[in-house]
Amino acid sequence: MALTPEQWEERIGRRVRLRDLHVLLSVTQLGSMAKAAKALAISQPAISKSIADLEQALGVRLLDRGPSGVQATAYGAALVRRGLASFDELRQGVAEIQCLAGTLAGEVRVGCNDSLTVSLLPSAVEALAAAHPGVQVHISHASRPISAEINELRD
Repeated sequence: MALTPEQWEERIGRRVRLRDLHVLLSVTQLGSMAKAAKALAISQPAISKSIADLEQALGVRLLDRGPSGVQATAYGAALVRRGLASFDELRQGVAEIQCLAGTLAGEVRVGCNDSLTVSLLPSAVEALAAAHPGVQVHISHASRPISAEINELRD
């Protein structure tokens, strides 16, 4: 059941903070509140408060705490999955803004054979670097069939 805009604002919009979500991701990735506190350079009580705030806002327990550390509950695991996707989308949004603002930064992956690597590619990379200095170029030598190289470039 989808939340109405008013419900979203009351339940999530004002109560779930990106910082708290980042803390949850760090805790689950590191398996410990103490390790997350150290990695994020904040106190362990601040970590506990962020997790408690999230649990209060969502009305579910996100972590199981035990002597060997913490593990995400089913609810926590769902939020972590979606949180990772959200942060990835935010990173892509920032990159898109940089592109639109003319401060293009990113990477280009090129796969080609020996003859293109020595003939056409150097001048193409040089022109790209002159036009867009923030772009990184990764060149992969195509020693296998091109379909296998394309799959590798996608990774």
